[in-house]
Amino acid sequence: MINFEKKLNKAQLEVVRGGDGYCLVLSGPGSGKTRTLTYRTAYLLERGVDASQIMLLTFTKKAAKEMIERIEKISPGKSEGLYGGTFHHMGNVFLRRYAEKIGYQKNYIILDEEDAKSILSDTVKEQECVKEIKPQVAKKIISLSVNSNESIEIIVGKYFDYFNEDYVAKLKEVAESYKRKKKEANLLDYDDLLFYWNKLLSDKDIANTIAENFLYILVDEYQDTNKLQEEIISKIGSKNQNILVVGDDAQSIYSFRAANIENILSFEKRYRDVKIFKLEKNYRSIPGILNVAENVISKNEKKLEKKLIPTIESSNFPTISSFSNSFQEAEFIADKIENIDNKRDVAILFRAHHHAVELEMELLKRNIEYSLRGGVKFFEKFHVKDALAFLRVLINYKDDSSWKRILTRQEGLGEMSALKIITEIKKRDSLEDVFEKKEDVVVAVSRKAQIGFFQVVDIIRKIASEDGICKKIECLLVNFYDNYLKISFDNAKERINDIRKLSEIAREYDLLEDFVTDLSLSEDFELETETRGGIVLSSIHQAKGLEWDTVFIISLKEGDFPHMKSVEDGMIEEERRLFYVAVTRCKYNLYLSYSSYGIRTKYLSEPSRFLKEMKGDGDFFYDDEVVEDGDGWEFF
Repeated sequence: MINFEKKLNKAQLEVVRGGDGYCLVLSGPGSGKTRTLTYRTAYLLERGVDASQIMLLTFTKKAAKEMIERIEKISPGKSEGLYGGTFHHMGNVFLRRYAEKIGYQKNYIILDEEDAKSILSDTVKEQECVKEIKPQVAKKIISLSVNSNESIEIIVGKYFDYFNEDYVAKLKEVAESYKRKKKEANLLDYDDLLFYWNKLLSDKDIANTIAENFLYILVDEYQDTNKLQEEIISKIGSKNQNILVVGDDAQSIYSFRAANIENILSFEKRYRDVKIFKLEKNYRSIPGILNVAENVISKNEKKLEKKLIPTIESSNFPTISSFSNSFQEAEFIADKIENIDNKRDVAILFRAHHHAVELEMELLKRNIEYSLRGGVKFFEKFHVKDALAFLRVLINYKDDSSWKRILTRQEGLGEMSALKIITEIKKRDSLEDVFEKKEDVVVAVSRKAQIGFFQVVDIIRKIASEDGICKKIECLLVNFYDNYLKISFDNAKERINDIRKLSEIAREYDLLEDFVTDLSLSEDFELETETRGGIVLSSIHQAKGLEWDTVFIISLKEGDFPHMKSVEDGMIEEERRLFYVAVTRCKYNLYLSYSSYGIRTKYLSEPSRFLKEMKGDGDFFYDDEVVEDGDGWEFF
């Protein structure tokens, strides 16, 4: 038996034992929300609830994996069959089961962002509106429309009001054509996983079957949900009415992804007899840091009341430092870092990457190792996506975006020839039919293009004949990609090692479909992109959920942080929440800094309003040794 009283504090225990019905758990940073959700699930299993009747929804694959592993450790043998994962993962689970209900085959392929934009690019060309509509902008608008569950007209009016009605009309045509092309090729993009999952739940029979099965719905990071996700949660939980959501409105920072803070702010109004729990004890940060965070967030009008109660005693306070220019700011930070022994537990956070340019230069000059979070993800690298394209056509031979990648890598095969070949491929009944009638497939292209296609057929046949995913990838390297990379790129060795790393990842999978699907849904395959021994440079958005002993928050001046456009767009409360997130990543040593001038500006900058708002008795001090007020004005 689990000793819940020993493992949890009083507030956490109340959630674990009293979390039936509609429950909102307000969880401050560092308050043990993951622990609470984990033990709540274990508590349900101990009470005899079957694991298959519990759905645990998260926002990252890493978070889901961590919680499921913890649950299994706490309740050995009882968690098998638990429905746990990201919203998109769970959407994929049900769409695979009911694909025909939405007009799809079960072997659909999930497009990543680049492939989706490629199809949109082709769609824009076909609609003959290349000059007016750019694929990247179109994708952003369509994605916001889907995730916010609002029309394209409303999205354009909210975020792109410089576009006229004619643009909106053409964009709607592009969106419909894009949707049609995906369905014809049996492809879904990332947003479709939510859109069609919600559509499935509009079918009363399916909705009842799913809703009856799940006795308990638990949702992590609820403040990050969008309207579509909230509808899904509501529908699945409608039958048994056990929805427990955990979140912190003060950490809602993803409105640019259509996250809707109103979901958490109005939860009590939307559901009946709501229980509200508060996890307020902070096990991460010293009191001075928590005071800074609370002083700033208190200025927001739209918020739910809670406190941050420190459990770590310390007389340290955050330090504010100002400089004449950004080079001096960079030198100061580099000096501090050189005197820190454990550089693995140091982070430098910024509102936008370009704010850290001078700092990166200084770190490089001093040979201080660092990793920059937010680089190209492993599975989104050009060469990794190429390798995956060969595997994807084995699953779905009508996957035109994968064929386009494969064909255009061959000498003599340009985009126009590739599109003609793809049109013929999609007329065939199977991949084997494509191979058997390869001469018919290439009648409309040049002899050079024909030879290129025959080489592709030979490569894919060899890959298909290999047993196991690892051998398929190794076959691709030996028969084509190794030589192609060596001829085409000056860092071929690094790229070849990445393909071998892909083969290592594949060892964990038996089914090719599972391997390709997991890569499409993954946020975690950054693998070799970080220097493990160095400090971390990160945007604040990408630092959410992480923590370090020492944190530097740089470029704290008006226009940089808060960001000028956010202020102009009336998003100052989200900028405060972003500052709150940045501050609460720190455990012990918090350094806040700004410079009066930057290398790209010739005017005097004012310090961030957040530095003024955080002022309180003993909340921080100035580092008198480095403060420079040579411009004749004082802070405050």
